[in-house]
Amino acid sequence: MITDRFRSSFEEGDPVPRTGTPGGGPERSPAAKRGAGFTGPRALRFTGRDGGTLFEVDLETAEYDELSYVVFPDRDAEYTSTRTFLDVEFADGGTLTEPLDGKALYPDQWNLVRRPLPPGRRIRAITLTAHGTGWIDDVRIANRPPRGADPVDWVRTTRGTHSSSEFSRGNTFPAVAVPHGFNFWTPVTDSHSTTWLYEYHRRNNAANRPVLAGFALSHQPSPWMGDRHTFHVIPGGPLAFGHENEAGHPHHYGVAFDNGTTVNLAPTDHAAMFHFAFSGEATVRFHCAKGSVRVSPKGTVTGHTRVRSRLSAGARRMFVYGTFDQPGHRAGRTLTFDTPTVRLRIATSLISLAQARRNLEREIPAGTSFERVRDEARKAWQELLGRIELDGATEDQRTTFYSGLYRLFLYPNSGHEETPKGRRHASPVRRRWWPSTRRRSGAKIVDGPMSVNNGFWDTYRTCWPAYALLAPRRCGELIEGFVQQFREGGWISRWSSPGYANLMTGTSSDVAFADAYLKGVRGFDVEAAYQAALRNATVPPAHKAVGRKGLRESIFLGYTPSTTPEGMSWALEACVNDFGIANLAGALGKTDDARYFHQRALHYVHHFDERTGFFQGRHRDGRWRWSPAEYDPTVWGFDYTETDGWNMAFTVPHDGTGLANLLGGRAALESKLDTFFATPETGRRPGSYGGIIHEMTEAADLRLGQYGHSNQPSHHIPFMYHYAGAPAKAQKVVREVLDRCYLGSEIGQGYPGDEDNGEMSAWYVFASLGLYPLAVGSPVYVLGAPLFSGAKIALENGGTVRITASGSGPYVAGLRVNGEPSTRLWITHDELATGARLDFTLSETPAQWGEVPPSLTTGSARPSPLTDLTEPGRGVLFDDTSRTQLTYTGQAATIEYTVDGPVRPVEIYTLTCGTRGAPAAWTLEGSDDATTWQVLDERADETFSWRRQTRPFALAEPAARRHWRLRVRRTDGRRLSLAQWELLARER
Repeated sequence: MITDRFRSSFEEGDPVPRTGTPGGGPERSPAAKRGAGFTGPRALRFTGRDGGTLFEVDLETAEYDELSYVVFPDRDAEYTSTRTFLDVEFADGGTLTEPLDGKALYPDQWNLVRRPLPPGRRIRAITLTAHGTGWIDDVRIANRPPRGADPVDWVRTTRGTHSSSEFSRGNTFPAVAVPHGFNFWTPVTDSHSTTWLYEYHRRNNAANRPVLAGFALSHQPSPWMGDRHTFHVIPGGPLAFGHENEAGHPHHYGVAFDNGTTVNLAPTDHAAMFHFAFSGEATVRFHCAKGSVRVSPKGTVTGHTRVRSRLSAGARRMFVYGTFDQPGHRAGRTLTFDTPTVRLRIATSLISLAQARRNLEREIPAGTSFERVRDEARKAWQELLGRIELDGATEDQRTTFYSGLYRLFLYPNSGHEETPKGRRHASPVRRRWWPSTRRRSGAKIVDGPMSVNNGFWDTYRTCWPAYALLAPRRCGELIEGFVQQFREGGWISRWSSPGYANLMTGTSSDVAFADAYLKGVRGFDVEAAYQAALRNATVPPAHKAVGRKGLRESIFLGYTPSTTPEGMSWALEACVNDFGIANLAGALGKTDDARYFHQRALHYVHHFDERTGFFQGRHRDGRWRWSPAEYDPTVWGFDYTETDGWNMAFTVPHDGTGLANLLGGRAALESKLDTFFATPETGRRPGSYGGIIHEMTEAADLRLGQYGHSNQPSHHIPFMYHYAGAPAKAQKVVREVLDRCYLGSEIGQGYPGDEDNGEMSAWYVFASLGLYPLAVGSPVYVLGAPLFSGAKIALENGGTVRITASGSGPYVAGLRVNGEPSTRLWITHDELATGARLDFTLSETPAQWGEVPPSLTTGSARPSPLTDLTEPGRGVLFDDTSRTQLTYTGQAATIEYTVDGPVRPVEIYTLTCGTRGAPAAWTLEGSDDATTWQVLDERADETFSWRRQTRPFALAEPAARRHWRLRVRRTDGRRLSLAQWELLARER
């Protein structure tokens, strides 16, 4: 319990300040109510002329006392106002010695500062040191004893809600759910919104009190994607409250409103229970913006919701069935009850109204107590979150860590239901085949599991590696649910919301699922997952919402031309995904594919402009988008997705040694990283965006040079120092991010940018443990400096990973693995998965420790992928696009090609089938004189799974020939059609 010993919010009757000017609060803020304090209508205005004694006090400090306040620095070009702080003056003339980092404060936002006070000292004043201009509110000296709690109890679901479209501190909402559940339930401050459902502060009322508009059924993956299937439950009476009277846990949301009414909410997978205790008239109203709602005096509610945002691809009707524990009096969509306490059980289904009722009776049978529902949900979360125990973490760090695990295991979501015919789902990727009604969805109902709600471009980086390590069984189940999308619709979503949303860059499920399999995750159809990845990588999609963009040409050019928007980002993400496919192909014994995709993973070299030292876009004819004089790596957009050239300069996490070699060696990579972290981001170079977007402002306000930890494309960059042989520099940056970029949990902040499906959280979890999955798609983690003195990870197989850190500071001076000294900057998944002990020794000064991690490229040579010997201008089969094709008159054909330039050794050839018959049996021959031919490869009973698919075939031995001949003997159709033929050779 927190006990105030002194408090002023600068309201009437509060202690009067001796400096500054009380007023109506800031007039401009992206996420807070304007013209008000943080709490109450007033706050204290300060300028650089103010300072000295703010309040005179006379207090003897006790154990666990602290000084706390919120500060709102006005924005200025030099961030001057963020250096403002409060202190105390002790009777002996001393002050607090704990240093404060002004970079931890964001301009134009309220920031919470908590400073521990030493016990047994007498305070005679609270002082203000002001810089620039801004506002201060809620100055407190309070006793705050530490609390013991289980991991689940540390979670704050309101973290990240003090956000808006202008500035994200998470852009989350306080979802009540079971892990990976079918439904979310949430309090909402705007019942008309499908975007920002719950705003922590900005929608406060005239008295500056938060106000709920009700409670909502939700399935929102992100405010940018929008919500679907919303349905509102609204208790009667004014719904103003204070955050101090709000409990936001994964398994329970509770609130006591100012009028005395309380509402408590607890979830199951497809259902939830409300407990209402009214102080006045007991009424509950139901609302659905698009759909139907029917209530009965018997205390039942039925209906369906058709609400869906623009990006809710494949969303069908959702049915709702609910029942109160007593009858009521009906007036429209409102029920009024004769007793002040009522309970509502409510469930949903995507299949039918009858199935919604079955889901309710299955999960919350009549007579179930609210406490049982709440406790069962708590148990489910505790089982997951309790797998990691921390030692030496502060309260704020525990809140951050376990709230991060909650966000990680909130997504992706199940989309299936248990029916009398077994597990079934309404398909989000197949078209309906019967009309929808008030009782049936109209969706195609399919057997099996379904997973939805994931943006793989965000989550492949840390979320999926975290699932593989912490919950491999669950990870396999989730993957199987996404593989089901491939079986039904032919593709796995890039952004599942719930179906095929046309958004973001890369087909990142490819590398995510490969990574999981290579780390021992089973329980999914790996062959189907591989086929889904193969289709993404080798077949141009007919629809924009699936597959890789620009693939018709990029396969053959080795780069993605600028005719594809943000083509360079598509190209570099393709290299990461191809790296994962290559490693998975090797594990599955598909040797030709493994060799082909390993060299495709090196195609990033074709976007590297040696003149500028940066990756940039290219036109189809090979010209660079910008000349060296025109190129500016601080400009956003054009070739880059949500970032600039600086933050894409290191997007080769799978081949850091290759990148170093491109730049001129490890020292050159280190130097470029140094410049990156020393070059300020201004947030004022919008480029092709045409205006300032929120990611630009967030990146600038981090004040970490160009590094935009506020967005996912940058998250791996500090760890690239490992490939430069300078891990201490990575450790310094990572510790700074951990210390100051995840603050503000108590006031609805906690993140420096969008917390997309758990990725921003999973980064914190990994980095704070001293691990990071840098080269996703390989079973290796790079090592950093743990944030905590100890951590214990209980593995699903019964093993334990114990991590300890002795000494202090952000730098690793040494490591022992299972008692033996280790000099490696990495550890394999197998070493962890069998149980391990990692004992780090930390230092306040940088240490030269650790060997460079493994990489796709070895040695010091420039990475050199295979290139095509064939040249454009030699016919349709060599024009570097699969848009065109040759169709032959029969099943057999002989095709020849003569190399005009230098003869180089061919290692792999590819064939791309057309839209008619694909080759099934053939012979590849080579000749030096076009007279004597040698068989170099022979194939029979081959299959092309899709039209316009590109397939690779490796030669047993490299062959350098002037003349080449392909003799197709048989096809799978009546007529042979081919789109491309490549001869991939090593550069001399």
